[in-house]
Amino acid sequence: MKRWLRDIITLRYLAGFWGWLTIFLFVADFIKSDQYKIIVTSAAVIYATILAMYAGSKEYQRWSRHHIFESRYFGEVYVVAWTLVMAAFVLIAAFSGNKYRVPGEFPATYLMVVSIFILSRESKVLQKRG
Repeated sequence: MKRWLRDIITLRYLAGFWGWLTIFLFVADFIKSDQYKIIVTSAAVIYATILAMYAGSKEYQRWSRHHIFESRYFGEVYVVAWTLVMAAFVLIAAFSGNKYRVPGEFPATYLMVVSIFILSRESKVLQKRG
């Protein structure tokens, strides 16, 4: 296996691990009313960095070497998961009588995930057009 491909696969698994861990920590922080704020912030920064490195590396390889990456539904699964958690947080917080509130970093992390997904998808479409 070529090194660049192995590196991208490694980043993909790291992004997956940190993505699910970050979602879990945000849910725990939501339930426990900001008791894990520092841990959640750190995990979100690590996840954002790894996801950006993964998407950037993947797109660089796509454009520089004309490799087509067919990671089917990988990004969509994360966007759907983050969207469901965001919607749940907003709805529960709205109807909880101030018992719960959306963790401060969650909207920014959610928007980062969606933005990277959209930019990567648009890059893929442009590259396929030639």
